[in-house]
Amino acid sequence: MRTAYLNIGIDSGNGFLKAFSDMGHSTKIPSYIYNPKAETESNIVANEGCSVVYVSGPRYGELGNQQWLIGSPAYSASPQGKLEVAQLARGKVDYALQLFLGAIGCMGIESDNLEVNLCISIHHAKSFREDLVKALKGCHTVELGSRNYNITVNKMLVVNEGMGTLASLLADGRVSQNHKLLLLDLGYGTSISTVYQFGKQIDRNVMNFGVRDLYTAIAKHSDMMKAKNGREGDSFIIREGIESKSFQYGKYQPFSFAEIYRNCLQVWANENLRTTLSDLKDQIDSADCMFAVGGGACLPMVDRHLQSKGFQVLPNAHTLNAEGLLALAKNKLGGSK
Repeated sequence: MRTAYLNIGIDSGNGFLKAFSDMGHSTKIPSYIYNPKAETESNIVANEGCSVVYVSGPRYGELGNQQWLIGSPAYSASPQGKLEVAQLARGKVDYALQLFLGAIGCMGIESDNLEVNLCISIHHAKSFREDLVKALKGCHTVELGSRNYNITVNKMLVVNEGMGTLASLLADGRVSQNHKLLLLDLGYGTSISTVYQFGKQIDRNVMNFGVRDLYTAIAKHSDMMKAKNGREGDSFIIREGIESKSFQYGKYQPFSFAEIYRNCLQVWANENLRTTLSDLKDQIDSADCMFAVGGGACLPMVDRHLQSKGFQVLPNAHTLNAEGLLALAKNKLGGSK
């Protein structure tokens, strides 16, 4: 049995889970979960997810021999019946293991026996640290797609979302320990404003709105429902159209929702983005640098608006936190072996 010793950084986002390993593996999978019907085959692997069967390990009592589809396969199997982590207050904890395994299954790791040190971020690390460690640590025997794995999670570090971003910016030399850094993280389910100085978090505010609210508004817009003959739009298809910047809805009888996007974006920005920026207004004048990260920072027109306010939006703004979490795993948890 081939053994690989890995450090892995995981950003367990409401919209996507992003993972990076120190052996060059990486993935980004939608935070979707589906418990399929009996006729669904178990050997499913996609670029953004896979099937998961829990065979044995410390979670066997609750998860034993159950099957899940994780990521894009969950959407393919049941666009309406899939579970979105963002829908649940404890979704990132209660489904942490399934999402972690789904990521491992589509990372292209050749070895089937994995020894893992893991650094993972969550919006309230202090509140969820103990439960996350309990959910993930231990030796798990699983079937991911068509392959069997023994995956042992050894050391773990649980940190607040944003700590990986800080680590990345420090490592790249974009900021120094003495800089006062304002970080705006526009995520799928939350928007987080954080102030760092001396390499430490000194202020933080988590707001319960994010890009998901924009997608929902587009899905329920009267023009969208008119084009859909009275039905709401599909947020997954809307997201694909926005990320590709085509603003095309669907493949069968496609139509453009560019104007709907512009209308909903203006309302979303006025209600949500303005609130987020207002939360930082007292800190802006004394800040040495300001960065905006997360999927929301990369939205068409939002990136330019944030730049006009003095925020830097880096090309890898959506993966910066996960990349930094990998660096923390290597530096804080020791070598791979």
